[in-house]
Amino acid sequence: MADEEMELGDAERNRLVSRYGRKFAAGETLFREGDGAGEAFLLQEGRVRLLKHIRGVDRSLIVLKPGDLFGESALLDSAARSSTAVALTDGIALALDRETFRSLLVNYSAIAVRVMEQLVRRVRDAEDQIEILMLGSSQFKVVSTLLKLAWRSTETVTSAPIEISVSPVELASRVGLDVDSVKRDVQRLRDQGYVRITGERIELPDIEALRRLHALLSTKDELRGD
Repeated sequence: MADEEMELGDAERNRLVSRYGRKFAAGETLFREGDGAGEAFLLQEGRVRLLKHIRGVDRSLIVLKPGDLFGESALLDSAARSSTAVALTDGIALALDRETFRSLLVNYSAIAVRVMEQLVRRVRDAEDQIEILMLGSSQFKVVSTLLKLAWRSTETVTSAPIEISVSPVELASRVGLDVDSVKRDVQRLRDQGYVRITGERIELPDIEALRRLHALLSTKDELRGD
């Protein structure tokens, strides 16, 4: 396989952007939940938030970064948008219909690998969310999510401080709660010394202490269930 097929260089990326690129401005709605879906998007520049209308409220699902695929329901026959996409910043995305998307996967292995990894990660995240939604207290959900993110960032057992990059909106979407509730729980954890916060980064200074708290909350959750 040719080297240019293994990596998407600047020249090839610029060609794809020139042909399929769609610019958007901060605050722009790229598509709305329920709309007909004709194109999927592969984000090249900027950040986009996906929202879903649940019980009368728009809930944030995820904040996307360059390289992320979204609106992929367009790749299915007669599919409608399952969420709303709102631009958080100015940016550019490749707008791809079914045939164009298939062609990119065949001709650009770097894109194919990135998409495959992303879809596997989404399945794993969905399984995590189902598990977390079944937990009791909001604090238990937040602590469980932080521990899962910590494990993902290191993929090893460690007692050293761990930093994870997650915004309140992203954490709320993983936990399945509103942002204000998650902020209160994170603030409580910070006051108790379990976490430190710098911008959109959370440091877990003593992972073993957080694991002990998780075990305690698990016991309380089980007793509450009884």
